[in-house]
Amino acid sequence: MTEEGATIYTVARAAGVSAQTVSRVLNGTGQVSAATRASVLAAIEAQGYRPNAVGRSLRASRTPMIGVLVADIGNPFYARLHRAIERSLSGSGYSLMLMNTDDDPRIERRQLDLLRSYRPTGLVAVPSAGSALGETDLRAYGHVVSASRVLDGMGVPAVVTNEREAVGLATAELLVYGHTEVAIVLGPAKASTTRAREEGFRAALGPGHRAHVRHTDGTRAGGEAAAGELLAARPGVTGMIGFNALVTEGIVSALQSAGRRCPQDVSVIGFTDAGWMTLHRPPITVIDQPVEEMGALAGRLLLDMAAGESVEPGPRVVPSTLIRRASVAPPREHDR
Repeated sequence: MTEEGATIYTVARAAGVSAQTVSRVLNGTGQVSAATRASVLAAIEAQGYRPNAVGRSLRASRTPMIGVLVADIGNPFYARLHRAIERSLSGSGYSLMLMNTDDDPRIERRQLDLLRSYRPTGLVAVPSAGSALGETDLRAYGHVVSASRVLDGMGVPAVVTNEREAVGLATAELLVYGHTEVAIVLGPAKASTTRAREEGFRAALGPGHRAHVRHTDGTRAGGEAAAGELLAARPGVTGMIGFNALVTEGIVSALQSAGRRCPQDVSVIGFTDAGWMTLHRPPITVIDQPVEEMGALAGRLLLDMAAGESVEPGPRVVPSTLIRRASVAPPREHDR
């Protein structure tokens, strides 16, 4: 059946449900089981039915729109996360509005005020560092799921990775190779991801280890500046961990500028895999975040909430993996 010939009633007949049930699935209201919702969505896709978004917004209390709020659109992590969320919502009848905050609470507020004017069905949020998002906001955006970062004190579902344990494992990797003076170049101090990764780094250290921590804005430029300062001020550092792919790229650039080799002079471990890491010589050891799985889970949780299903607040942890390549080796003093 063509899009022109498909109606809410033909979709209902194909799915074996009432037109009211189809309406509830489209509008994200009322109680609809996961199996029924899947059947309706399949019928919508098979018939090519496309609801009139303007008409629906007039009839419903909320529009079929879901906001996706990210901290830095220049970070490939967020592009991958957005795509995974988009795929998980494919065929659901919802459109996405991507909003970037540059990790600035003031920009975040402007973006969220814009989203509020559309009366959205939901929001997947990577809150900015120092976010002012509160309980009143949560009600304005319908259903809210946080991703990667958590909303402190907010009772919403969250999809995160095991930040603390993953960085602890990476730190232990450097120590096993004989490094005694190590550093971690992190992101914004107020971000939940930064706090968790710093905790993991410090917890993995033992007596006799010298550790250095630097906070940045999470960009390549920030990572390069912090790593360059470390290399100049702490020449004994022989191992570094980067907060994300951009910061890790900055660390590698700082090493090159300082005439230091990886891993002969400084071993490097990144966080979140990126294509350039396998092309670098040597390839970069990395904590690989399951970005696509995280985005897909965030999207599914939001659809469940919009369908009226009970979704418990709190974190869902999707573990990361340490991929060992060739950027970690014993320090030269150890070799001798």
